Amino acid sequence: MKRMLGAFAVLSVIVFSAAAYNPPVNGDVFYELSSPRQLTNASSVTGGALFYAGPESLITNPALTATEQRVDLNAAYTALLGHDADGDSSYGQAFQAGILMPFKWSVMSVYTNGTFIPLDKMPPLNLGNSVNVKYGLAKEITDKLNVGMNLNFGAFWGADTDFAFSANLGFLYNWGNLWKIKDFRYGASILNLGKNYNHSTLPKLKAENVDGAFPTIATLKLGAAGSFISNDTVKLGASIDLTTPMFMNVIADIGLQFSIKDMFYINIADEFNFREIYNGYVNIVPSVGISFRFTFDVKNSDYLTKNGWNQSEMSISAAWKQLYKSINAISAGVDINAGLKDKTPPVIKIMLEDDDEE
Repeated sequence: MKRMLGAFAVLSVIVFSAAAYNPPVNGDVFYELSSPRQLTNASSVTGGALFYAGPESLITNPALTATEQRVDLNAAYTALLGHDADGDSSYGQAFQAGILMPFKWSVMSVYTNGTFIPLDKMPPLNLGNSVNVKYGLAKEITDKLNVGMNLNFGAFWGADTDFAFSANLGFLYNWGNLWKIKDFRYGASILNLGKNYNHSTLPKLKAENVDGAFPTIATLKLGAAGSFISNDTVKLGASIDLTTPMFMNVIADIGLQFSIKDMFYINIADEFNFREIYNGYVNIVPSVGISFRFTFDVKNSDYLTKNGWNQSEMSISAAWKQLYKSINAISAGVDINAGLKDKTPPVIKIMLEDDDEE
């Protein structure tokens, strides 16, 4: 009897979840609109084909930042250009800002994201207005395993009002070289554990009047990445990720990344949201982005010199992505890493008795 009741409970949850899965179009990935890296990084739970971690990593996997050594300041803006049902031009926008700070015990990140899209002015992209804040901690458990978590807070308006409060959990495992793949990594995260936006009056994916929260609770992400070419001059890598919102949909992300001298990067990514494709919302045009990283000096600053920040790195990124044939996302962003990465391991000397006598 208990087994029958248990099976009935599980079946009820599955049936209820299937009926409840009805987010707005792009509702499961709307965080990714605000940054050129997210638009072209294949939503990677592993940090992308050629590894990147920063404050915005909290979107996909809070464990990605565990090995970062430097303070990272991040900002980006995306313009969304489209038209309404009458053919009149319409405009939406998204932004983000964040900071990453490493400490001896963990790496802390704070990230803010905003999305502002007028209702019915840019169909089928009806996401209203929201501001979201994420606070995350990541820890390097071993030289291969990283773990992390973050809390999410959000406010929504423009089609009724609502709030969000949830958590993300994740891990990343750095395997090393696997056959001909270098820097092979795999990871997983489970996102949106808590209350998400479920009281909005936004148009949903399916025509039926069924409310569906977004982003979807208990979204599981799995991914792997690595490099096929990796030397001092050229690097070429790929990443693949699968996302299963509430196990009622599958979103596949594939990314390619190419770099020259670790300075100039070309990113290409594509996303296949099978539930959206099934409902007629086809969005399979690859996104394209470029990044340029360089070192700069700041002189006549005792504070920066004292902290080792007089020489720092900056990355400037830009990206383009077509959304649903009628909307174009054009994004630009900047990352500033305070100081230079320490590539020289510490030298440990063992003092012998003879050395002590001398």
